[in-house]
Amino acid sequence: MAHVRLDDQEIEIRLSLLDQLLAFHGSFTIPFSHITNAYVSNFEELELQYRLSGTNLGFLKAAGVFANPYGVIFCDLSGESDCLVIETRGERFPRIAVTLEKGHDANAVAHEIMGRIPDSGPVE
Repeated sequence: MAHVRLDDQEIEIRLSLLDQLLAFHGSFTIPFSHITNAYVSNFEELELQYRLSGTNLGFLKAAGVFANPYGVIFCDLSGESDCLVIETRGERFPRIAVTLEKGHDANAVAHEIMGRIPDSGPVE
């Protein structure tokens, strides 16, 4: 499970110590200017196909780097609830999917992130 903290300019995703060991990765700090989208997904919709590094215990726990039809995705997931998916540009992982700590609503966090992404201007 991950703890997500939003600052004025960036988002910090902190993994638990056990999840860091399972995923072979630490925490993330991503500027809002590098985030292109944030939404809620369930485990099945991510379509994880190949584990590139980390741990895959199926629906129970997936932590690490995986490939799916859309490219590479970093996951820290348990199948018990919906996860927060963040799409980035200019970062090591184009997609990051995490299950939030109990008591945190992934949908509310996704909406708050989308509200903080800098506007790219009018679409013509």
